[in-house]
Amino acid sequence: MPLHKAGTEIYTHTLAKSQQASGHKVAVITPHIEFYRTGEMNQQYQYDGVDVFQFLETANPKNRDIFSGKKKPEGLKNFLNILEQLQPDIVHFHELNRSIGLTIEHVKIAKQFGAKVYVTMHLSFYTCNTNLLIKNNKLCNGKINTILCTSCTYNNLYSIPRSLSHPLTLLSYFLTQTGFSNIINNGKFKTMISMPSTIRRIKSDLIALAEMADQLICLTEWYKKILLLNEVPERKISVITQAFTGSKGLSVIQTKNSKINLPIRIIFLGRIQSQKGVHILIEACKSFSTEELIVDIYGKQENTDYYNNCIKQSAGVKHINWKGSIERSEVLQTISNYDILCLPSIFSEMSPLVIQEAFMAGIPVMASRVYGNIELIKNGENGLLFDFNSIQSLKDQIKLLINDPELIYQMKKNIMPPQFFNVVADKYSKIYQTY
Repeated sequence: MPLHKAGTEIYTHTLAKSQQASGHKVAVITPHIEFYRTGEMNQQYQYDGVDVFQFLETANPKNRDIFSGKKKPEGLKNFLNILEQLQPDIVHFHELNRSIGLTIEHVKIAKQFGAKVYVTMHLSFYTCNTNLLIKNNKLCNGKINTILCTSCTYNNLYSIPRSLSHPLTLLSYFLTQTGFSNIINNGKFKTMISMPSTIRRIKSDLIALAEMADQLICLTEWYKKILLLNEVPERKISVITQAFTGSKGLSVIQTKNSKINLPIRIIFLGRIQSQKGVHILIEACKSFSTEELIVDIYGKQENTDYYNNCIKQSAGVKHINWKGSIERSEVLQTISNYDILCLPSIFSEMSPLVIQEAFMAGIPVMASRVYGNIELIKNGENGLLFDFNSIQSLKDQIKLLINDPELIYQMKKNIMPPQFFNVVADKYSKIYQTY
């Protein structure tokens, strides 16, 4: 923060503030990965009372050798310099990647430095190259398999038909096993052909991470099961479920009356990115009328192809409105003005904060049937679930609400208030002391 304000940043900042309130000295270290383009950086600043240190990373994130693990990020020494300056007892990582930024190489540095090392897993990329995307409306069990995962990557990321993805997988496997892939020039084709090596690296990095970290923290029970399936020792895994990151002492906003009138008011709140499935929501809602439905989309305006395409997709649809971004302090009250929140994710979210916020605001959630969503939402009780990446399935659920608006009130009555973040902070303290 304040450069990025997505779920992981909010979670990390809230934890830092909670730890400060308990008397701990806390600082945030973050890579500055834009230097190679801008040549500028702010090495140290303070945000909301938390010291933030940026270390210089000059490597291009598109460097294939870094992504494949053949070359280390260039900023490791700069990262170590900050550790030597701060002398931390604990280094707690809140997301890693396979390119530059914070990687498993930084975990090694922190471990060699002598600090206790913890990793909170906010995304499923530690075990999956495609965020556990669904095939034929079925969830992947998450077990890493070089052949199956390579074929799935070709199918989901490269849009290669299944009839071709399997033979291409066998060819790629042969080329990487025999070393022929090494003579191919760097580029998109080599990246694709080298996919079996990437899958093997995912597995080896996971095992190495489990060995180095004092504890891996999952936000959900479902991801713990996937880690166990991939041979991570259970003694190395702790589960701390998601919580509401707002002020302690708030209570769930109560429904004032049982009468839900048309039009149904739907809110989307989050990043305007393809993974969030905003295009699915827009397409599903286009066929309804202003008398039946109002859809308000809250998210930062960005000059990206996806954002611009979504704007074009909704052009002329009077009941779809673009509201822009809002301040954190306004989120709860804003959500409470709607009947239901829609979360049409087309990837397996770990445990979306926005669900906690919706429940705190006293409204149900209509979400895609993916990991992360289904652990929190019980269909027909505190929300509705629809099939992944299915416009028709989402339309069916919206029709259900239009035909029976009282269902929204019934779901509101079943919403349980989420835990507050001080509970999460207390659990981290116990983990720090135990492991």
